[in-house]
Amino acid sequence: MMKKWSIEKIFWLFLMVFSIVIVLFPIYIMFKYSISDRTSWITGGKYPIPWWPFDPNFEMYSYYLSDGRFWSSAWFSLKIAFLTIIISMGLGAPAAYALARFKFWGIGLVLFLILSVRMFPDVSSVLPVAQFFNLDIIYNIPITLKVAMGHTLLGLPYIILIAIGVFQTIPIDLEEQAQVMGATKFYAFTRIILPVALPGLAAGAIYVFLLSWNEFVFSYFITATSTADVIPLPVYLKTLLGAFSPNPVSIATLSLLVSLPVIIFTFIVQKYMIAGATAGAVK
Repeated sequence: MMKKWSIEKIFWLFLMVFSIVIVLFPIYIMFKYSISDRTSWITGGKYPIPWWPFDPNFEMYSYYLSDGRFWSSAWFSLKIAFLTIIISMGLGAPAAYALARFKFWGIGLVLFLILSVRMFPDVSSVLPVAQFFNLDIIYNIPITLKVAMGHTLLGLPYIILIAIGVFQTIPIDLEEQAQVMGATKFYAFTRIILPVALPGLAAGAIYVFLLSWNEFVFSYFITATSTADVIPLPVYLKTLLGAFSPNPVSIATLSLLVSLPVIIFTFIVQKYMIAGATAGAVK
């Protein structure tokens, strides 16, 4: 016997389907344009733009995927993003642990000063940062590290804020029991607290990766004021858009190609987060 659908179930089903359409529709539009032939987007007003191209092709994908500069910039951006995650986590996790566990005078002021970095527009803070990287003492450090350090400046406040919340949800009894058994504070932090906190910290890693991958202002100014042979992907895209009048096919193709690593990375870390959250529940 078939179950009777209530109005409430139909309403929630409608909301779910509507949400999926809202999320997937822009991706569909980008994909449609990326494989469109010329007559599918230049109509001259003679007919409406079709919902599916007349003669779909992957010519623009072949063009960009065979462009060595695109791959160099993509690899450069990928290295910067992962290096930014490493630096942000290496600095942010211990700082957040201290702010979450230790109570000292002025803790609110310290947290405010850390977060105040994000109160300033990027365009107002990028010039002194770019100038700093041009000092003689650090001028010769790799450009990848320079850009990653610039991106860390943007991502670190968010990492600390997210990590504080994660550490506060972990019972302090875990590390106290470890210390009773002879473990040091450092051992308890690295071997007990961090593994439990990793699923939550992964959310911060995703955010920092997305921030670094999409960041343009710091990438542009730091590479422009250095002797960089390769430029990050957002800067590379800007040079392309400034070189010729872009068409929807070119923009849609580039948008999808740039989004692909982010989607893959998110899916990989999302699986890890689910597995880690389940393990944490068992503990």
